[in-house]
Amino acid sequence: MSEYKNLPRKAKIGIMGAGAIGSVIGGMLAKQGHKVTLVGRRPHIDKIRKSGLHISGIWGDYTICDLNAVTEPPHEFQDIVILTVKSFDTATAATEAMPMLGTDTVVASIQNGLGNIEKLTEIFGNEKIIGGMAIFGAILNEPGNVSVTVIASETLVGELDGSLTSRVEDIVKMLDSAGIPTKPSDNIMRDIWHKVFYNIALNPLSAIFGVSYGQIADNPDTGWLAEQMIKEAVQVAKASGQHLDIDTADDYLEILWNQKLPPTRDHKSSMLQDILRGKKTEIDYINGAIIRLGAEYGIETPYNSAVVRMVKAKESLGHW
Repeated sequence: MSEYKNLPRKAKIGIMGAGAIGSVIGGMLAKQGHKVTLVGRRPHIDKIRKSGLHISGIWGDYTICDLNAVTEPPHEFQDIVILTVKSFDTATAATEAMPMLGTDTVVASIQNGLGNIEKLTEIFGNEKIIGGMAIFGAILNEPGNVSVTVIASETLVGELDGSLTSRVEDIVKMLDSAGIPTKPSDNIMRDIWHKVFYNIALNPLSAIFGVSYGQIADNPDTGWLAEQMIKEAVQVAKASGQHLDIDTADDYLEILWNQKLPPTRDHKSSMLQDILRGKKTEIDYINGAIIRLGAEYGIETPYNSAVVRMVKAKESLGHW
């Protein structure tokens, strides 16, 4: 790794993917005085340009006007570029972000799903990439207006090799000081997999049935189905060589039902929000990734396969 230069007090930060999560991260950082560029789509970007970004919810109520809101990345080097795009847009967003990348720019992935880190290292190499895992919920209420609804645990940031570096410490301090609870991770790929398990269990069932996470857990049939998908996913993860710090799927399910789920009981998944808006979901990079890896390692994944087909049916047929 090249010699790292500590982040300036007012860092230049580019957010690729100014949807709900990206807007919250960018807005909270801008509130702390950082020079934030939000790269997103109209009409959200147009509204931010005109009236600022309004953030409400569990982290407070703010209107942030000091944002550079654009639909295309600027030709200006950033200290950090944070990707919060959907997984199916990772390669495109990384390529489009090139004008923002200088020699010392750090690229951080704070995304759902599997395969994002691998894709980014293919494009940029390992040295530039920082992994991240955010497990707070946000909703884009209308253009220019986002709400933070729930948080299951701190955002985690880590080097791909697990080392605790100055740049990880800087990014953790920057996010935490902005009001986004954040800690360093000594195994970010483990933590990304743990979030994938959470998403596997809850996101598609919320999308299919139009219910909250708590309703999934409380119903014996959806709760049972979530457990079957997790059991398949843990088996696949272990076969692929992931070090999960759990021995069995039951170990993770205890964490899910007793720790992760309770503070997010009332949340409805972003996958459901995508269905309601007629948008493509990330199912291929969550449950779909388990199917692909299962096929690679000779593990059957019938429950994940069935749920993926149901979500795809919702995508094509629309919400009813």
